[in-house]
Amino acid sequence: MRKLFLAAVAAFAVSASSYAGGYLTNTNQNASYLRNPARLATFELDGAYSNPAGLAWIGEGWHFMFNWQNAAQTRKITSTFAPFAQNVNQFGNPTKTFKGEASAPFIPSLDVAYQKGKFTASMHFGITGGGGKATFNEGLPMFEAPVSVLPGTLSKLYSSINSIDQGYNHTADGYYAEMYMNGRQYIYGVQVGVTYKFFENKGAAKHGLSMHLGARMNFASNHYEGYLRNISARMGGNMVTLSPYFSNQSAELATKAEQATNAAQQYTMLADATADATLKAQYQAMAAQYAAGAEKAQAGAQTMTGLSQKTADIALDCDQKGWGIAPIIGLDYRVGNLNIGARYEFQTNMNIENKTTVNTTGVESFAHGVNTPNDIPGILAIGAQYQVLPKWRLMAGWNCYFDKKAGMSGGKQKTLTHNTHEITVGTEVDVVDRLTLSGGFQNTDYGLSDTFQSDLSFSCDSYSLGFGLKVKITKKWTANAAYFWTTYKDYTKASENYNGTGLHGVDVYSRTNKVFGVGITYDL
Repeated sequence: MRKLFLAAVAAFAVSASSYAGGYLTNTNQNASYLRNPARLATFELDGAYSNPAGLAWIGEGWHFMFNWQNAAQTRKITSTFAPFAQNVNQFGNPTKTFKGEASAPFIPSLDVAYQKGKFTASMHFGITGGGGKATFNEGLPMFEAPVSVLPGTLSKLYSSINSIDQGYNHTADGYYAEMYMNGRQYIYGVQVGVTYKFFENKGAAKHGLSMHLGARMNFASNHYEGYLRNISARMGGNMVTLSPYFSNQSAELATKAEQATNAAQQYTMLADATADATLKAQYQAMAAQYAAGAEKAQAGAQTMTGLSQKTADIALDCDQKGWGIAPIIGLDYRVGNLNIGARYEFQTNMNIENKTTVNTTGVESFAHGVNTPNDIPGILAIGAQYQVLPKWRLMAGWNCYFDKKAGMSGGKQKTLTHNTHEITVGTEVDVVDRLTLSGGFQNTDYGLSDTFQSDLSFSCDSYSLGFGLKVKITKKWTANAAYFWTTYKDYTKASENYNGTGLHGVDVYSRTNKVFGVGITYDL
């Protein structure tokens, strides 16, 4: 149970982003993206993240943009496992739903650009990765599965040692445990770079070429806390907290072992002291019988001690910190009404270090000072934007996240079947001079596998829709507002060794995601 608990906690460290992108990657940085996720060829200020080379066409002077978003997500695991029916709150139902609430109430971002001649300097700050927050108030299937088999295990155990004392002839027909898990994971990114405009023709056949060089420094800040406590079984109609119960049983059996050992020694002494062959044989037989009983009792005591340790309360409170740098290169080419943008972000090699205040799990990987791989994958992004009419634009893009090469705890990235691929399309219409309406679509395909999927590090292939508006308030001030939601495809995982129990079980993973955002831009 301790190992399964830690596996679940560790899974937070590789949890997929709550917003968009590959693992540990958040490509959603502003309200402009929410109203139209196909931003890979934009030459507006949000390109400071998505298409920095496109800032070559933003215009002379200073440009500032601030965005705020609110994201809410649910993660649900519907588990069917026969022993779950013995949970005292399940009333015989083997299917149980574990629901986690993930929220990120304040997701800020800031973009700044300054253009002078052929050069544009830019800066972006935002939450570039992580899974936000998630709380599972009833734990997880991997917590509960080993607890759920305890009634059957106890019944078999007591049947096997019943020969020692009839008082151990117990049966268990129910269980209960308090389970909780909470995690917070954010990766803050500060990106700076310079864009150079090689040439620009503003004539009838306008065209131009630019290049960007930059880097992003990423700071990881994670916090995980959880517990598994008060593991109990119903025996004889009463709920019994198992750890102290097993401890008492161990003491009783140890006492019986001592008594049997003393009796065996006494009968051995009697056998040694008599010359009567018949009595000697009787005493020796009694000594052997008590010695065998002492051995069984001692073995039972050791078993009870082990069970007491396994069912003891488990708790973890751990902070993790780390940082890494990702170089970024970009190109932008425009010809006529077509603009093409491309960006490559190198992998961020990053280790996170534990700052642990509580760790009663017995697993050293969460000990204070231990480092764990937490790489952010490299990204190749290519997009296009086409001006169909003076007031109508179409956009499309493709992202590839090289997740299979990014180091995760335990080398888990190797179990992915392929890298993450993402396709985006969108459109914008200038309804009037000061008002632009837009909408877009995004499809994300993760290379998921049964081995990769676990209770907290699961994701689901998805498609997303976003829509919103841009309002030109004044010549210098522009506002954005948008709404973005994601529909996920359920992932079903069946196992003949469900969470290490040796029994059949099925998990169905599902998710929901909704994001609202607003932004304000100032052009000086």
